[in-house]
Amino acid sequence: MKSLSSMAVGATKALLALTGASALTFGAASASAQTLENPASGSTQSGLGLISGWVCEAETVQIAITDGPTYTAGYGTDRADTSSICGDKDNGFGLTVNYNSLGSGEHTATLLIDGVESGTTTFSVLAMSTGEFATGLSKTATVADFPTEGHSVTLEWSQAQQNFNIVSETIPDDPSAGTGLVFDDGVLDPQYKGGMGAFDEAAGWASCVNDGGEACPSLSWEIVDDETRGSVLEITYADEANVTAGFFFNTDTDESVAAGTATGLDMSAFASGTVNFDVKVIAAGSNTTGWVYKQDCFFPCTSGDKTLGTAGLDGWQTVSVPVADLLPGLDLTKVSTGLVLWPAKDASGFKYRLDNVYWSQ
Repeated sequence: MKSLSSMAVGATKALLALTGASALTFGAASASAQTLENPASGSTQSGLGLISGWVCEAETVQIAITDGPTYTAGYGTDRADTSSICGDKDNGFGLTVNYNSLGSGEHTATLLIDGVESGTTTFSVLAMSTGEFATGLSKTATVADFPTEGHSVTLEWSQAQQNFNIVSETIPDDPSAGTGLVFDDGVLDPQYKGGMGAFDEAAGWASCVNDGGEACPSLSWEIVDDETRGSVLEITYADEANVTAGFFFNTDTDESVAAGTATGLDMSAFASGTVNFDVKVIAAGSNTTGWVYKQDCFFPCTSGDKTLGTAGLDGWQTVSVPVADLLPGLDLTKVSTGLVLWPAKDASGFKYRLDNVYWSQ
């Protein structure tokens, strides 16, 4: 027969409402006919909490605290996880306790089923110096790197529970979610961790990265001062560069790509937007056809080459490419370049400046 102490059950339900719990929290049922589960052996308790567990059959369930009183627990709450052992599920018991009233130090709780000792748990209590029930206190605190690294939670003091509750969690932005900025005022946005680079047919299609083009015979680049723009990027092709060679901004380092840890940037938010850049041709050289442009998403994933026509011959000019034109070849969830650009034909003697590269929605 199930015996239920209405006062104890009422107190337990009140505590559950305060904590936001939907049911008593228990571990999995054991092979015995009863288990005292909370507080866990060796744990430290404070404030208001639960002594809880389950019993298959009892007239009364009591909890005796060493050097303290014996309490009658509320008994008969649903425990579906005990039905395979008990043959029914109304086997849970719970007792609301102000642990502060026990005093700091080690304590033992003994489970009594119809007056018979049926299990114990030993735990410690840390009672604050304010006494059994602190009033008039107010405090919030932030715990960093919890529940996972990079996250944080805010704790707030609850007088009703004599303890701190988690009231909010700060979750960092998805590191793979890209923002629109790529390059401006001579500065590459930090999300392009792979830096600046180029590919060069004259080098067997090898890449030269973050070296100003030292390993690429056909082109080089540097930050220069433009008379109207300030710091900009200047890309210069060799006089004999009658080959295909292009400049790019990389999201990930070559090392992370080789290790299989590169993620690219998720630019899905820009699906209906444009990729924009300002360009000024300093010397047209042998190129009279214009530009080729693309975006990559880790080889062999790519938007494919897009011919843009001439731009920048008469000074700074803004070029805007609809992101829709890069689809479906470009996988927007793992974009690996902020921009890839090169002269369409013979690049010999070609020189241009690049500024204000960004994606817009």
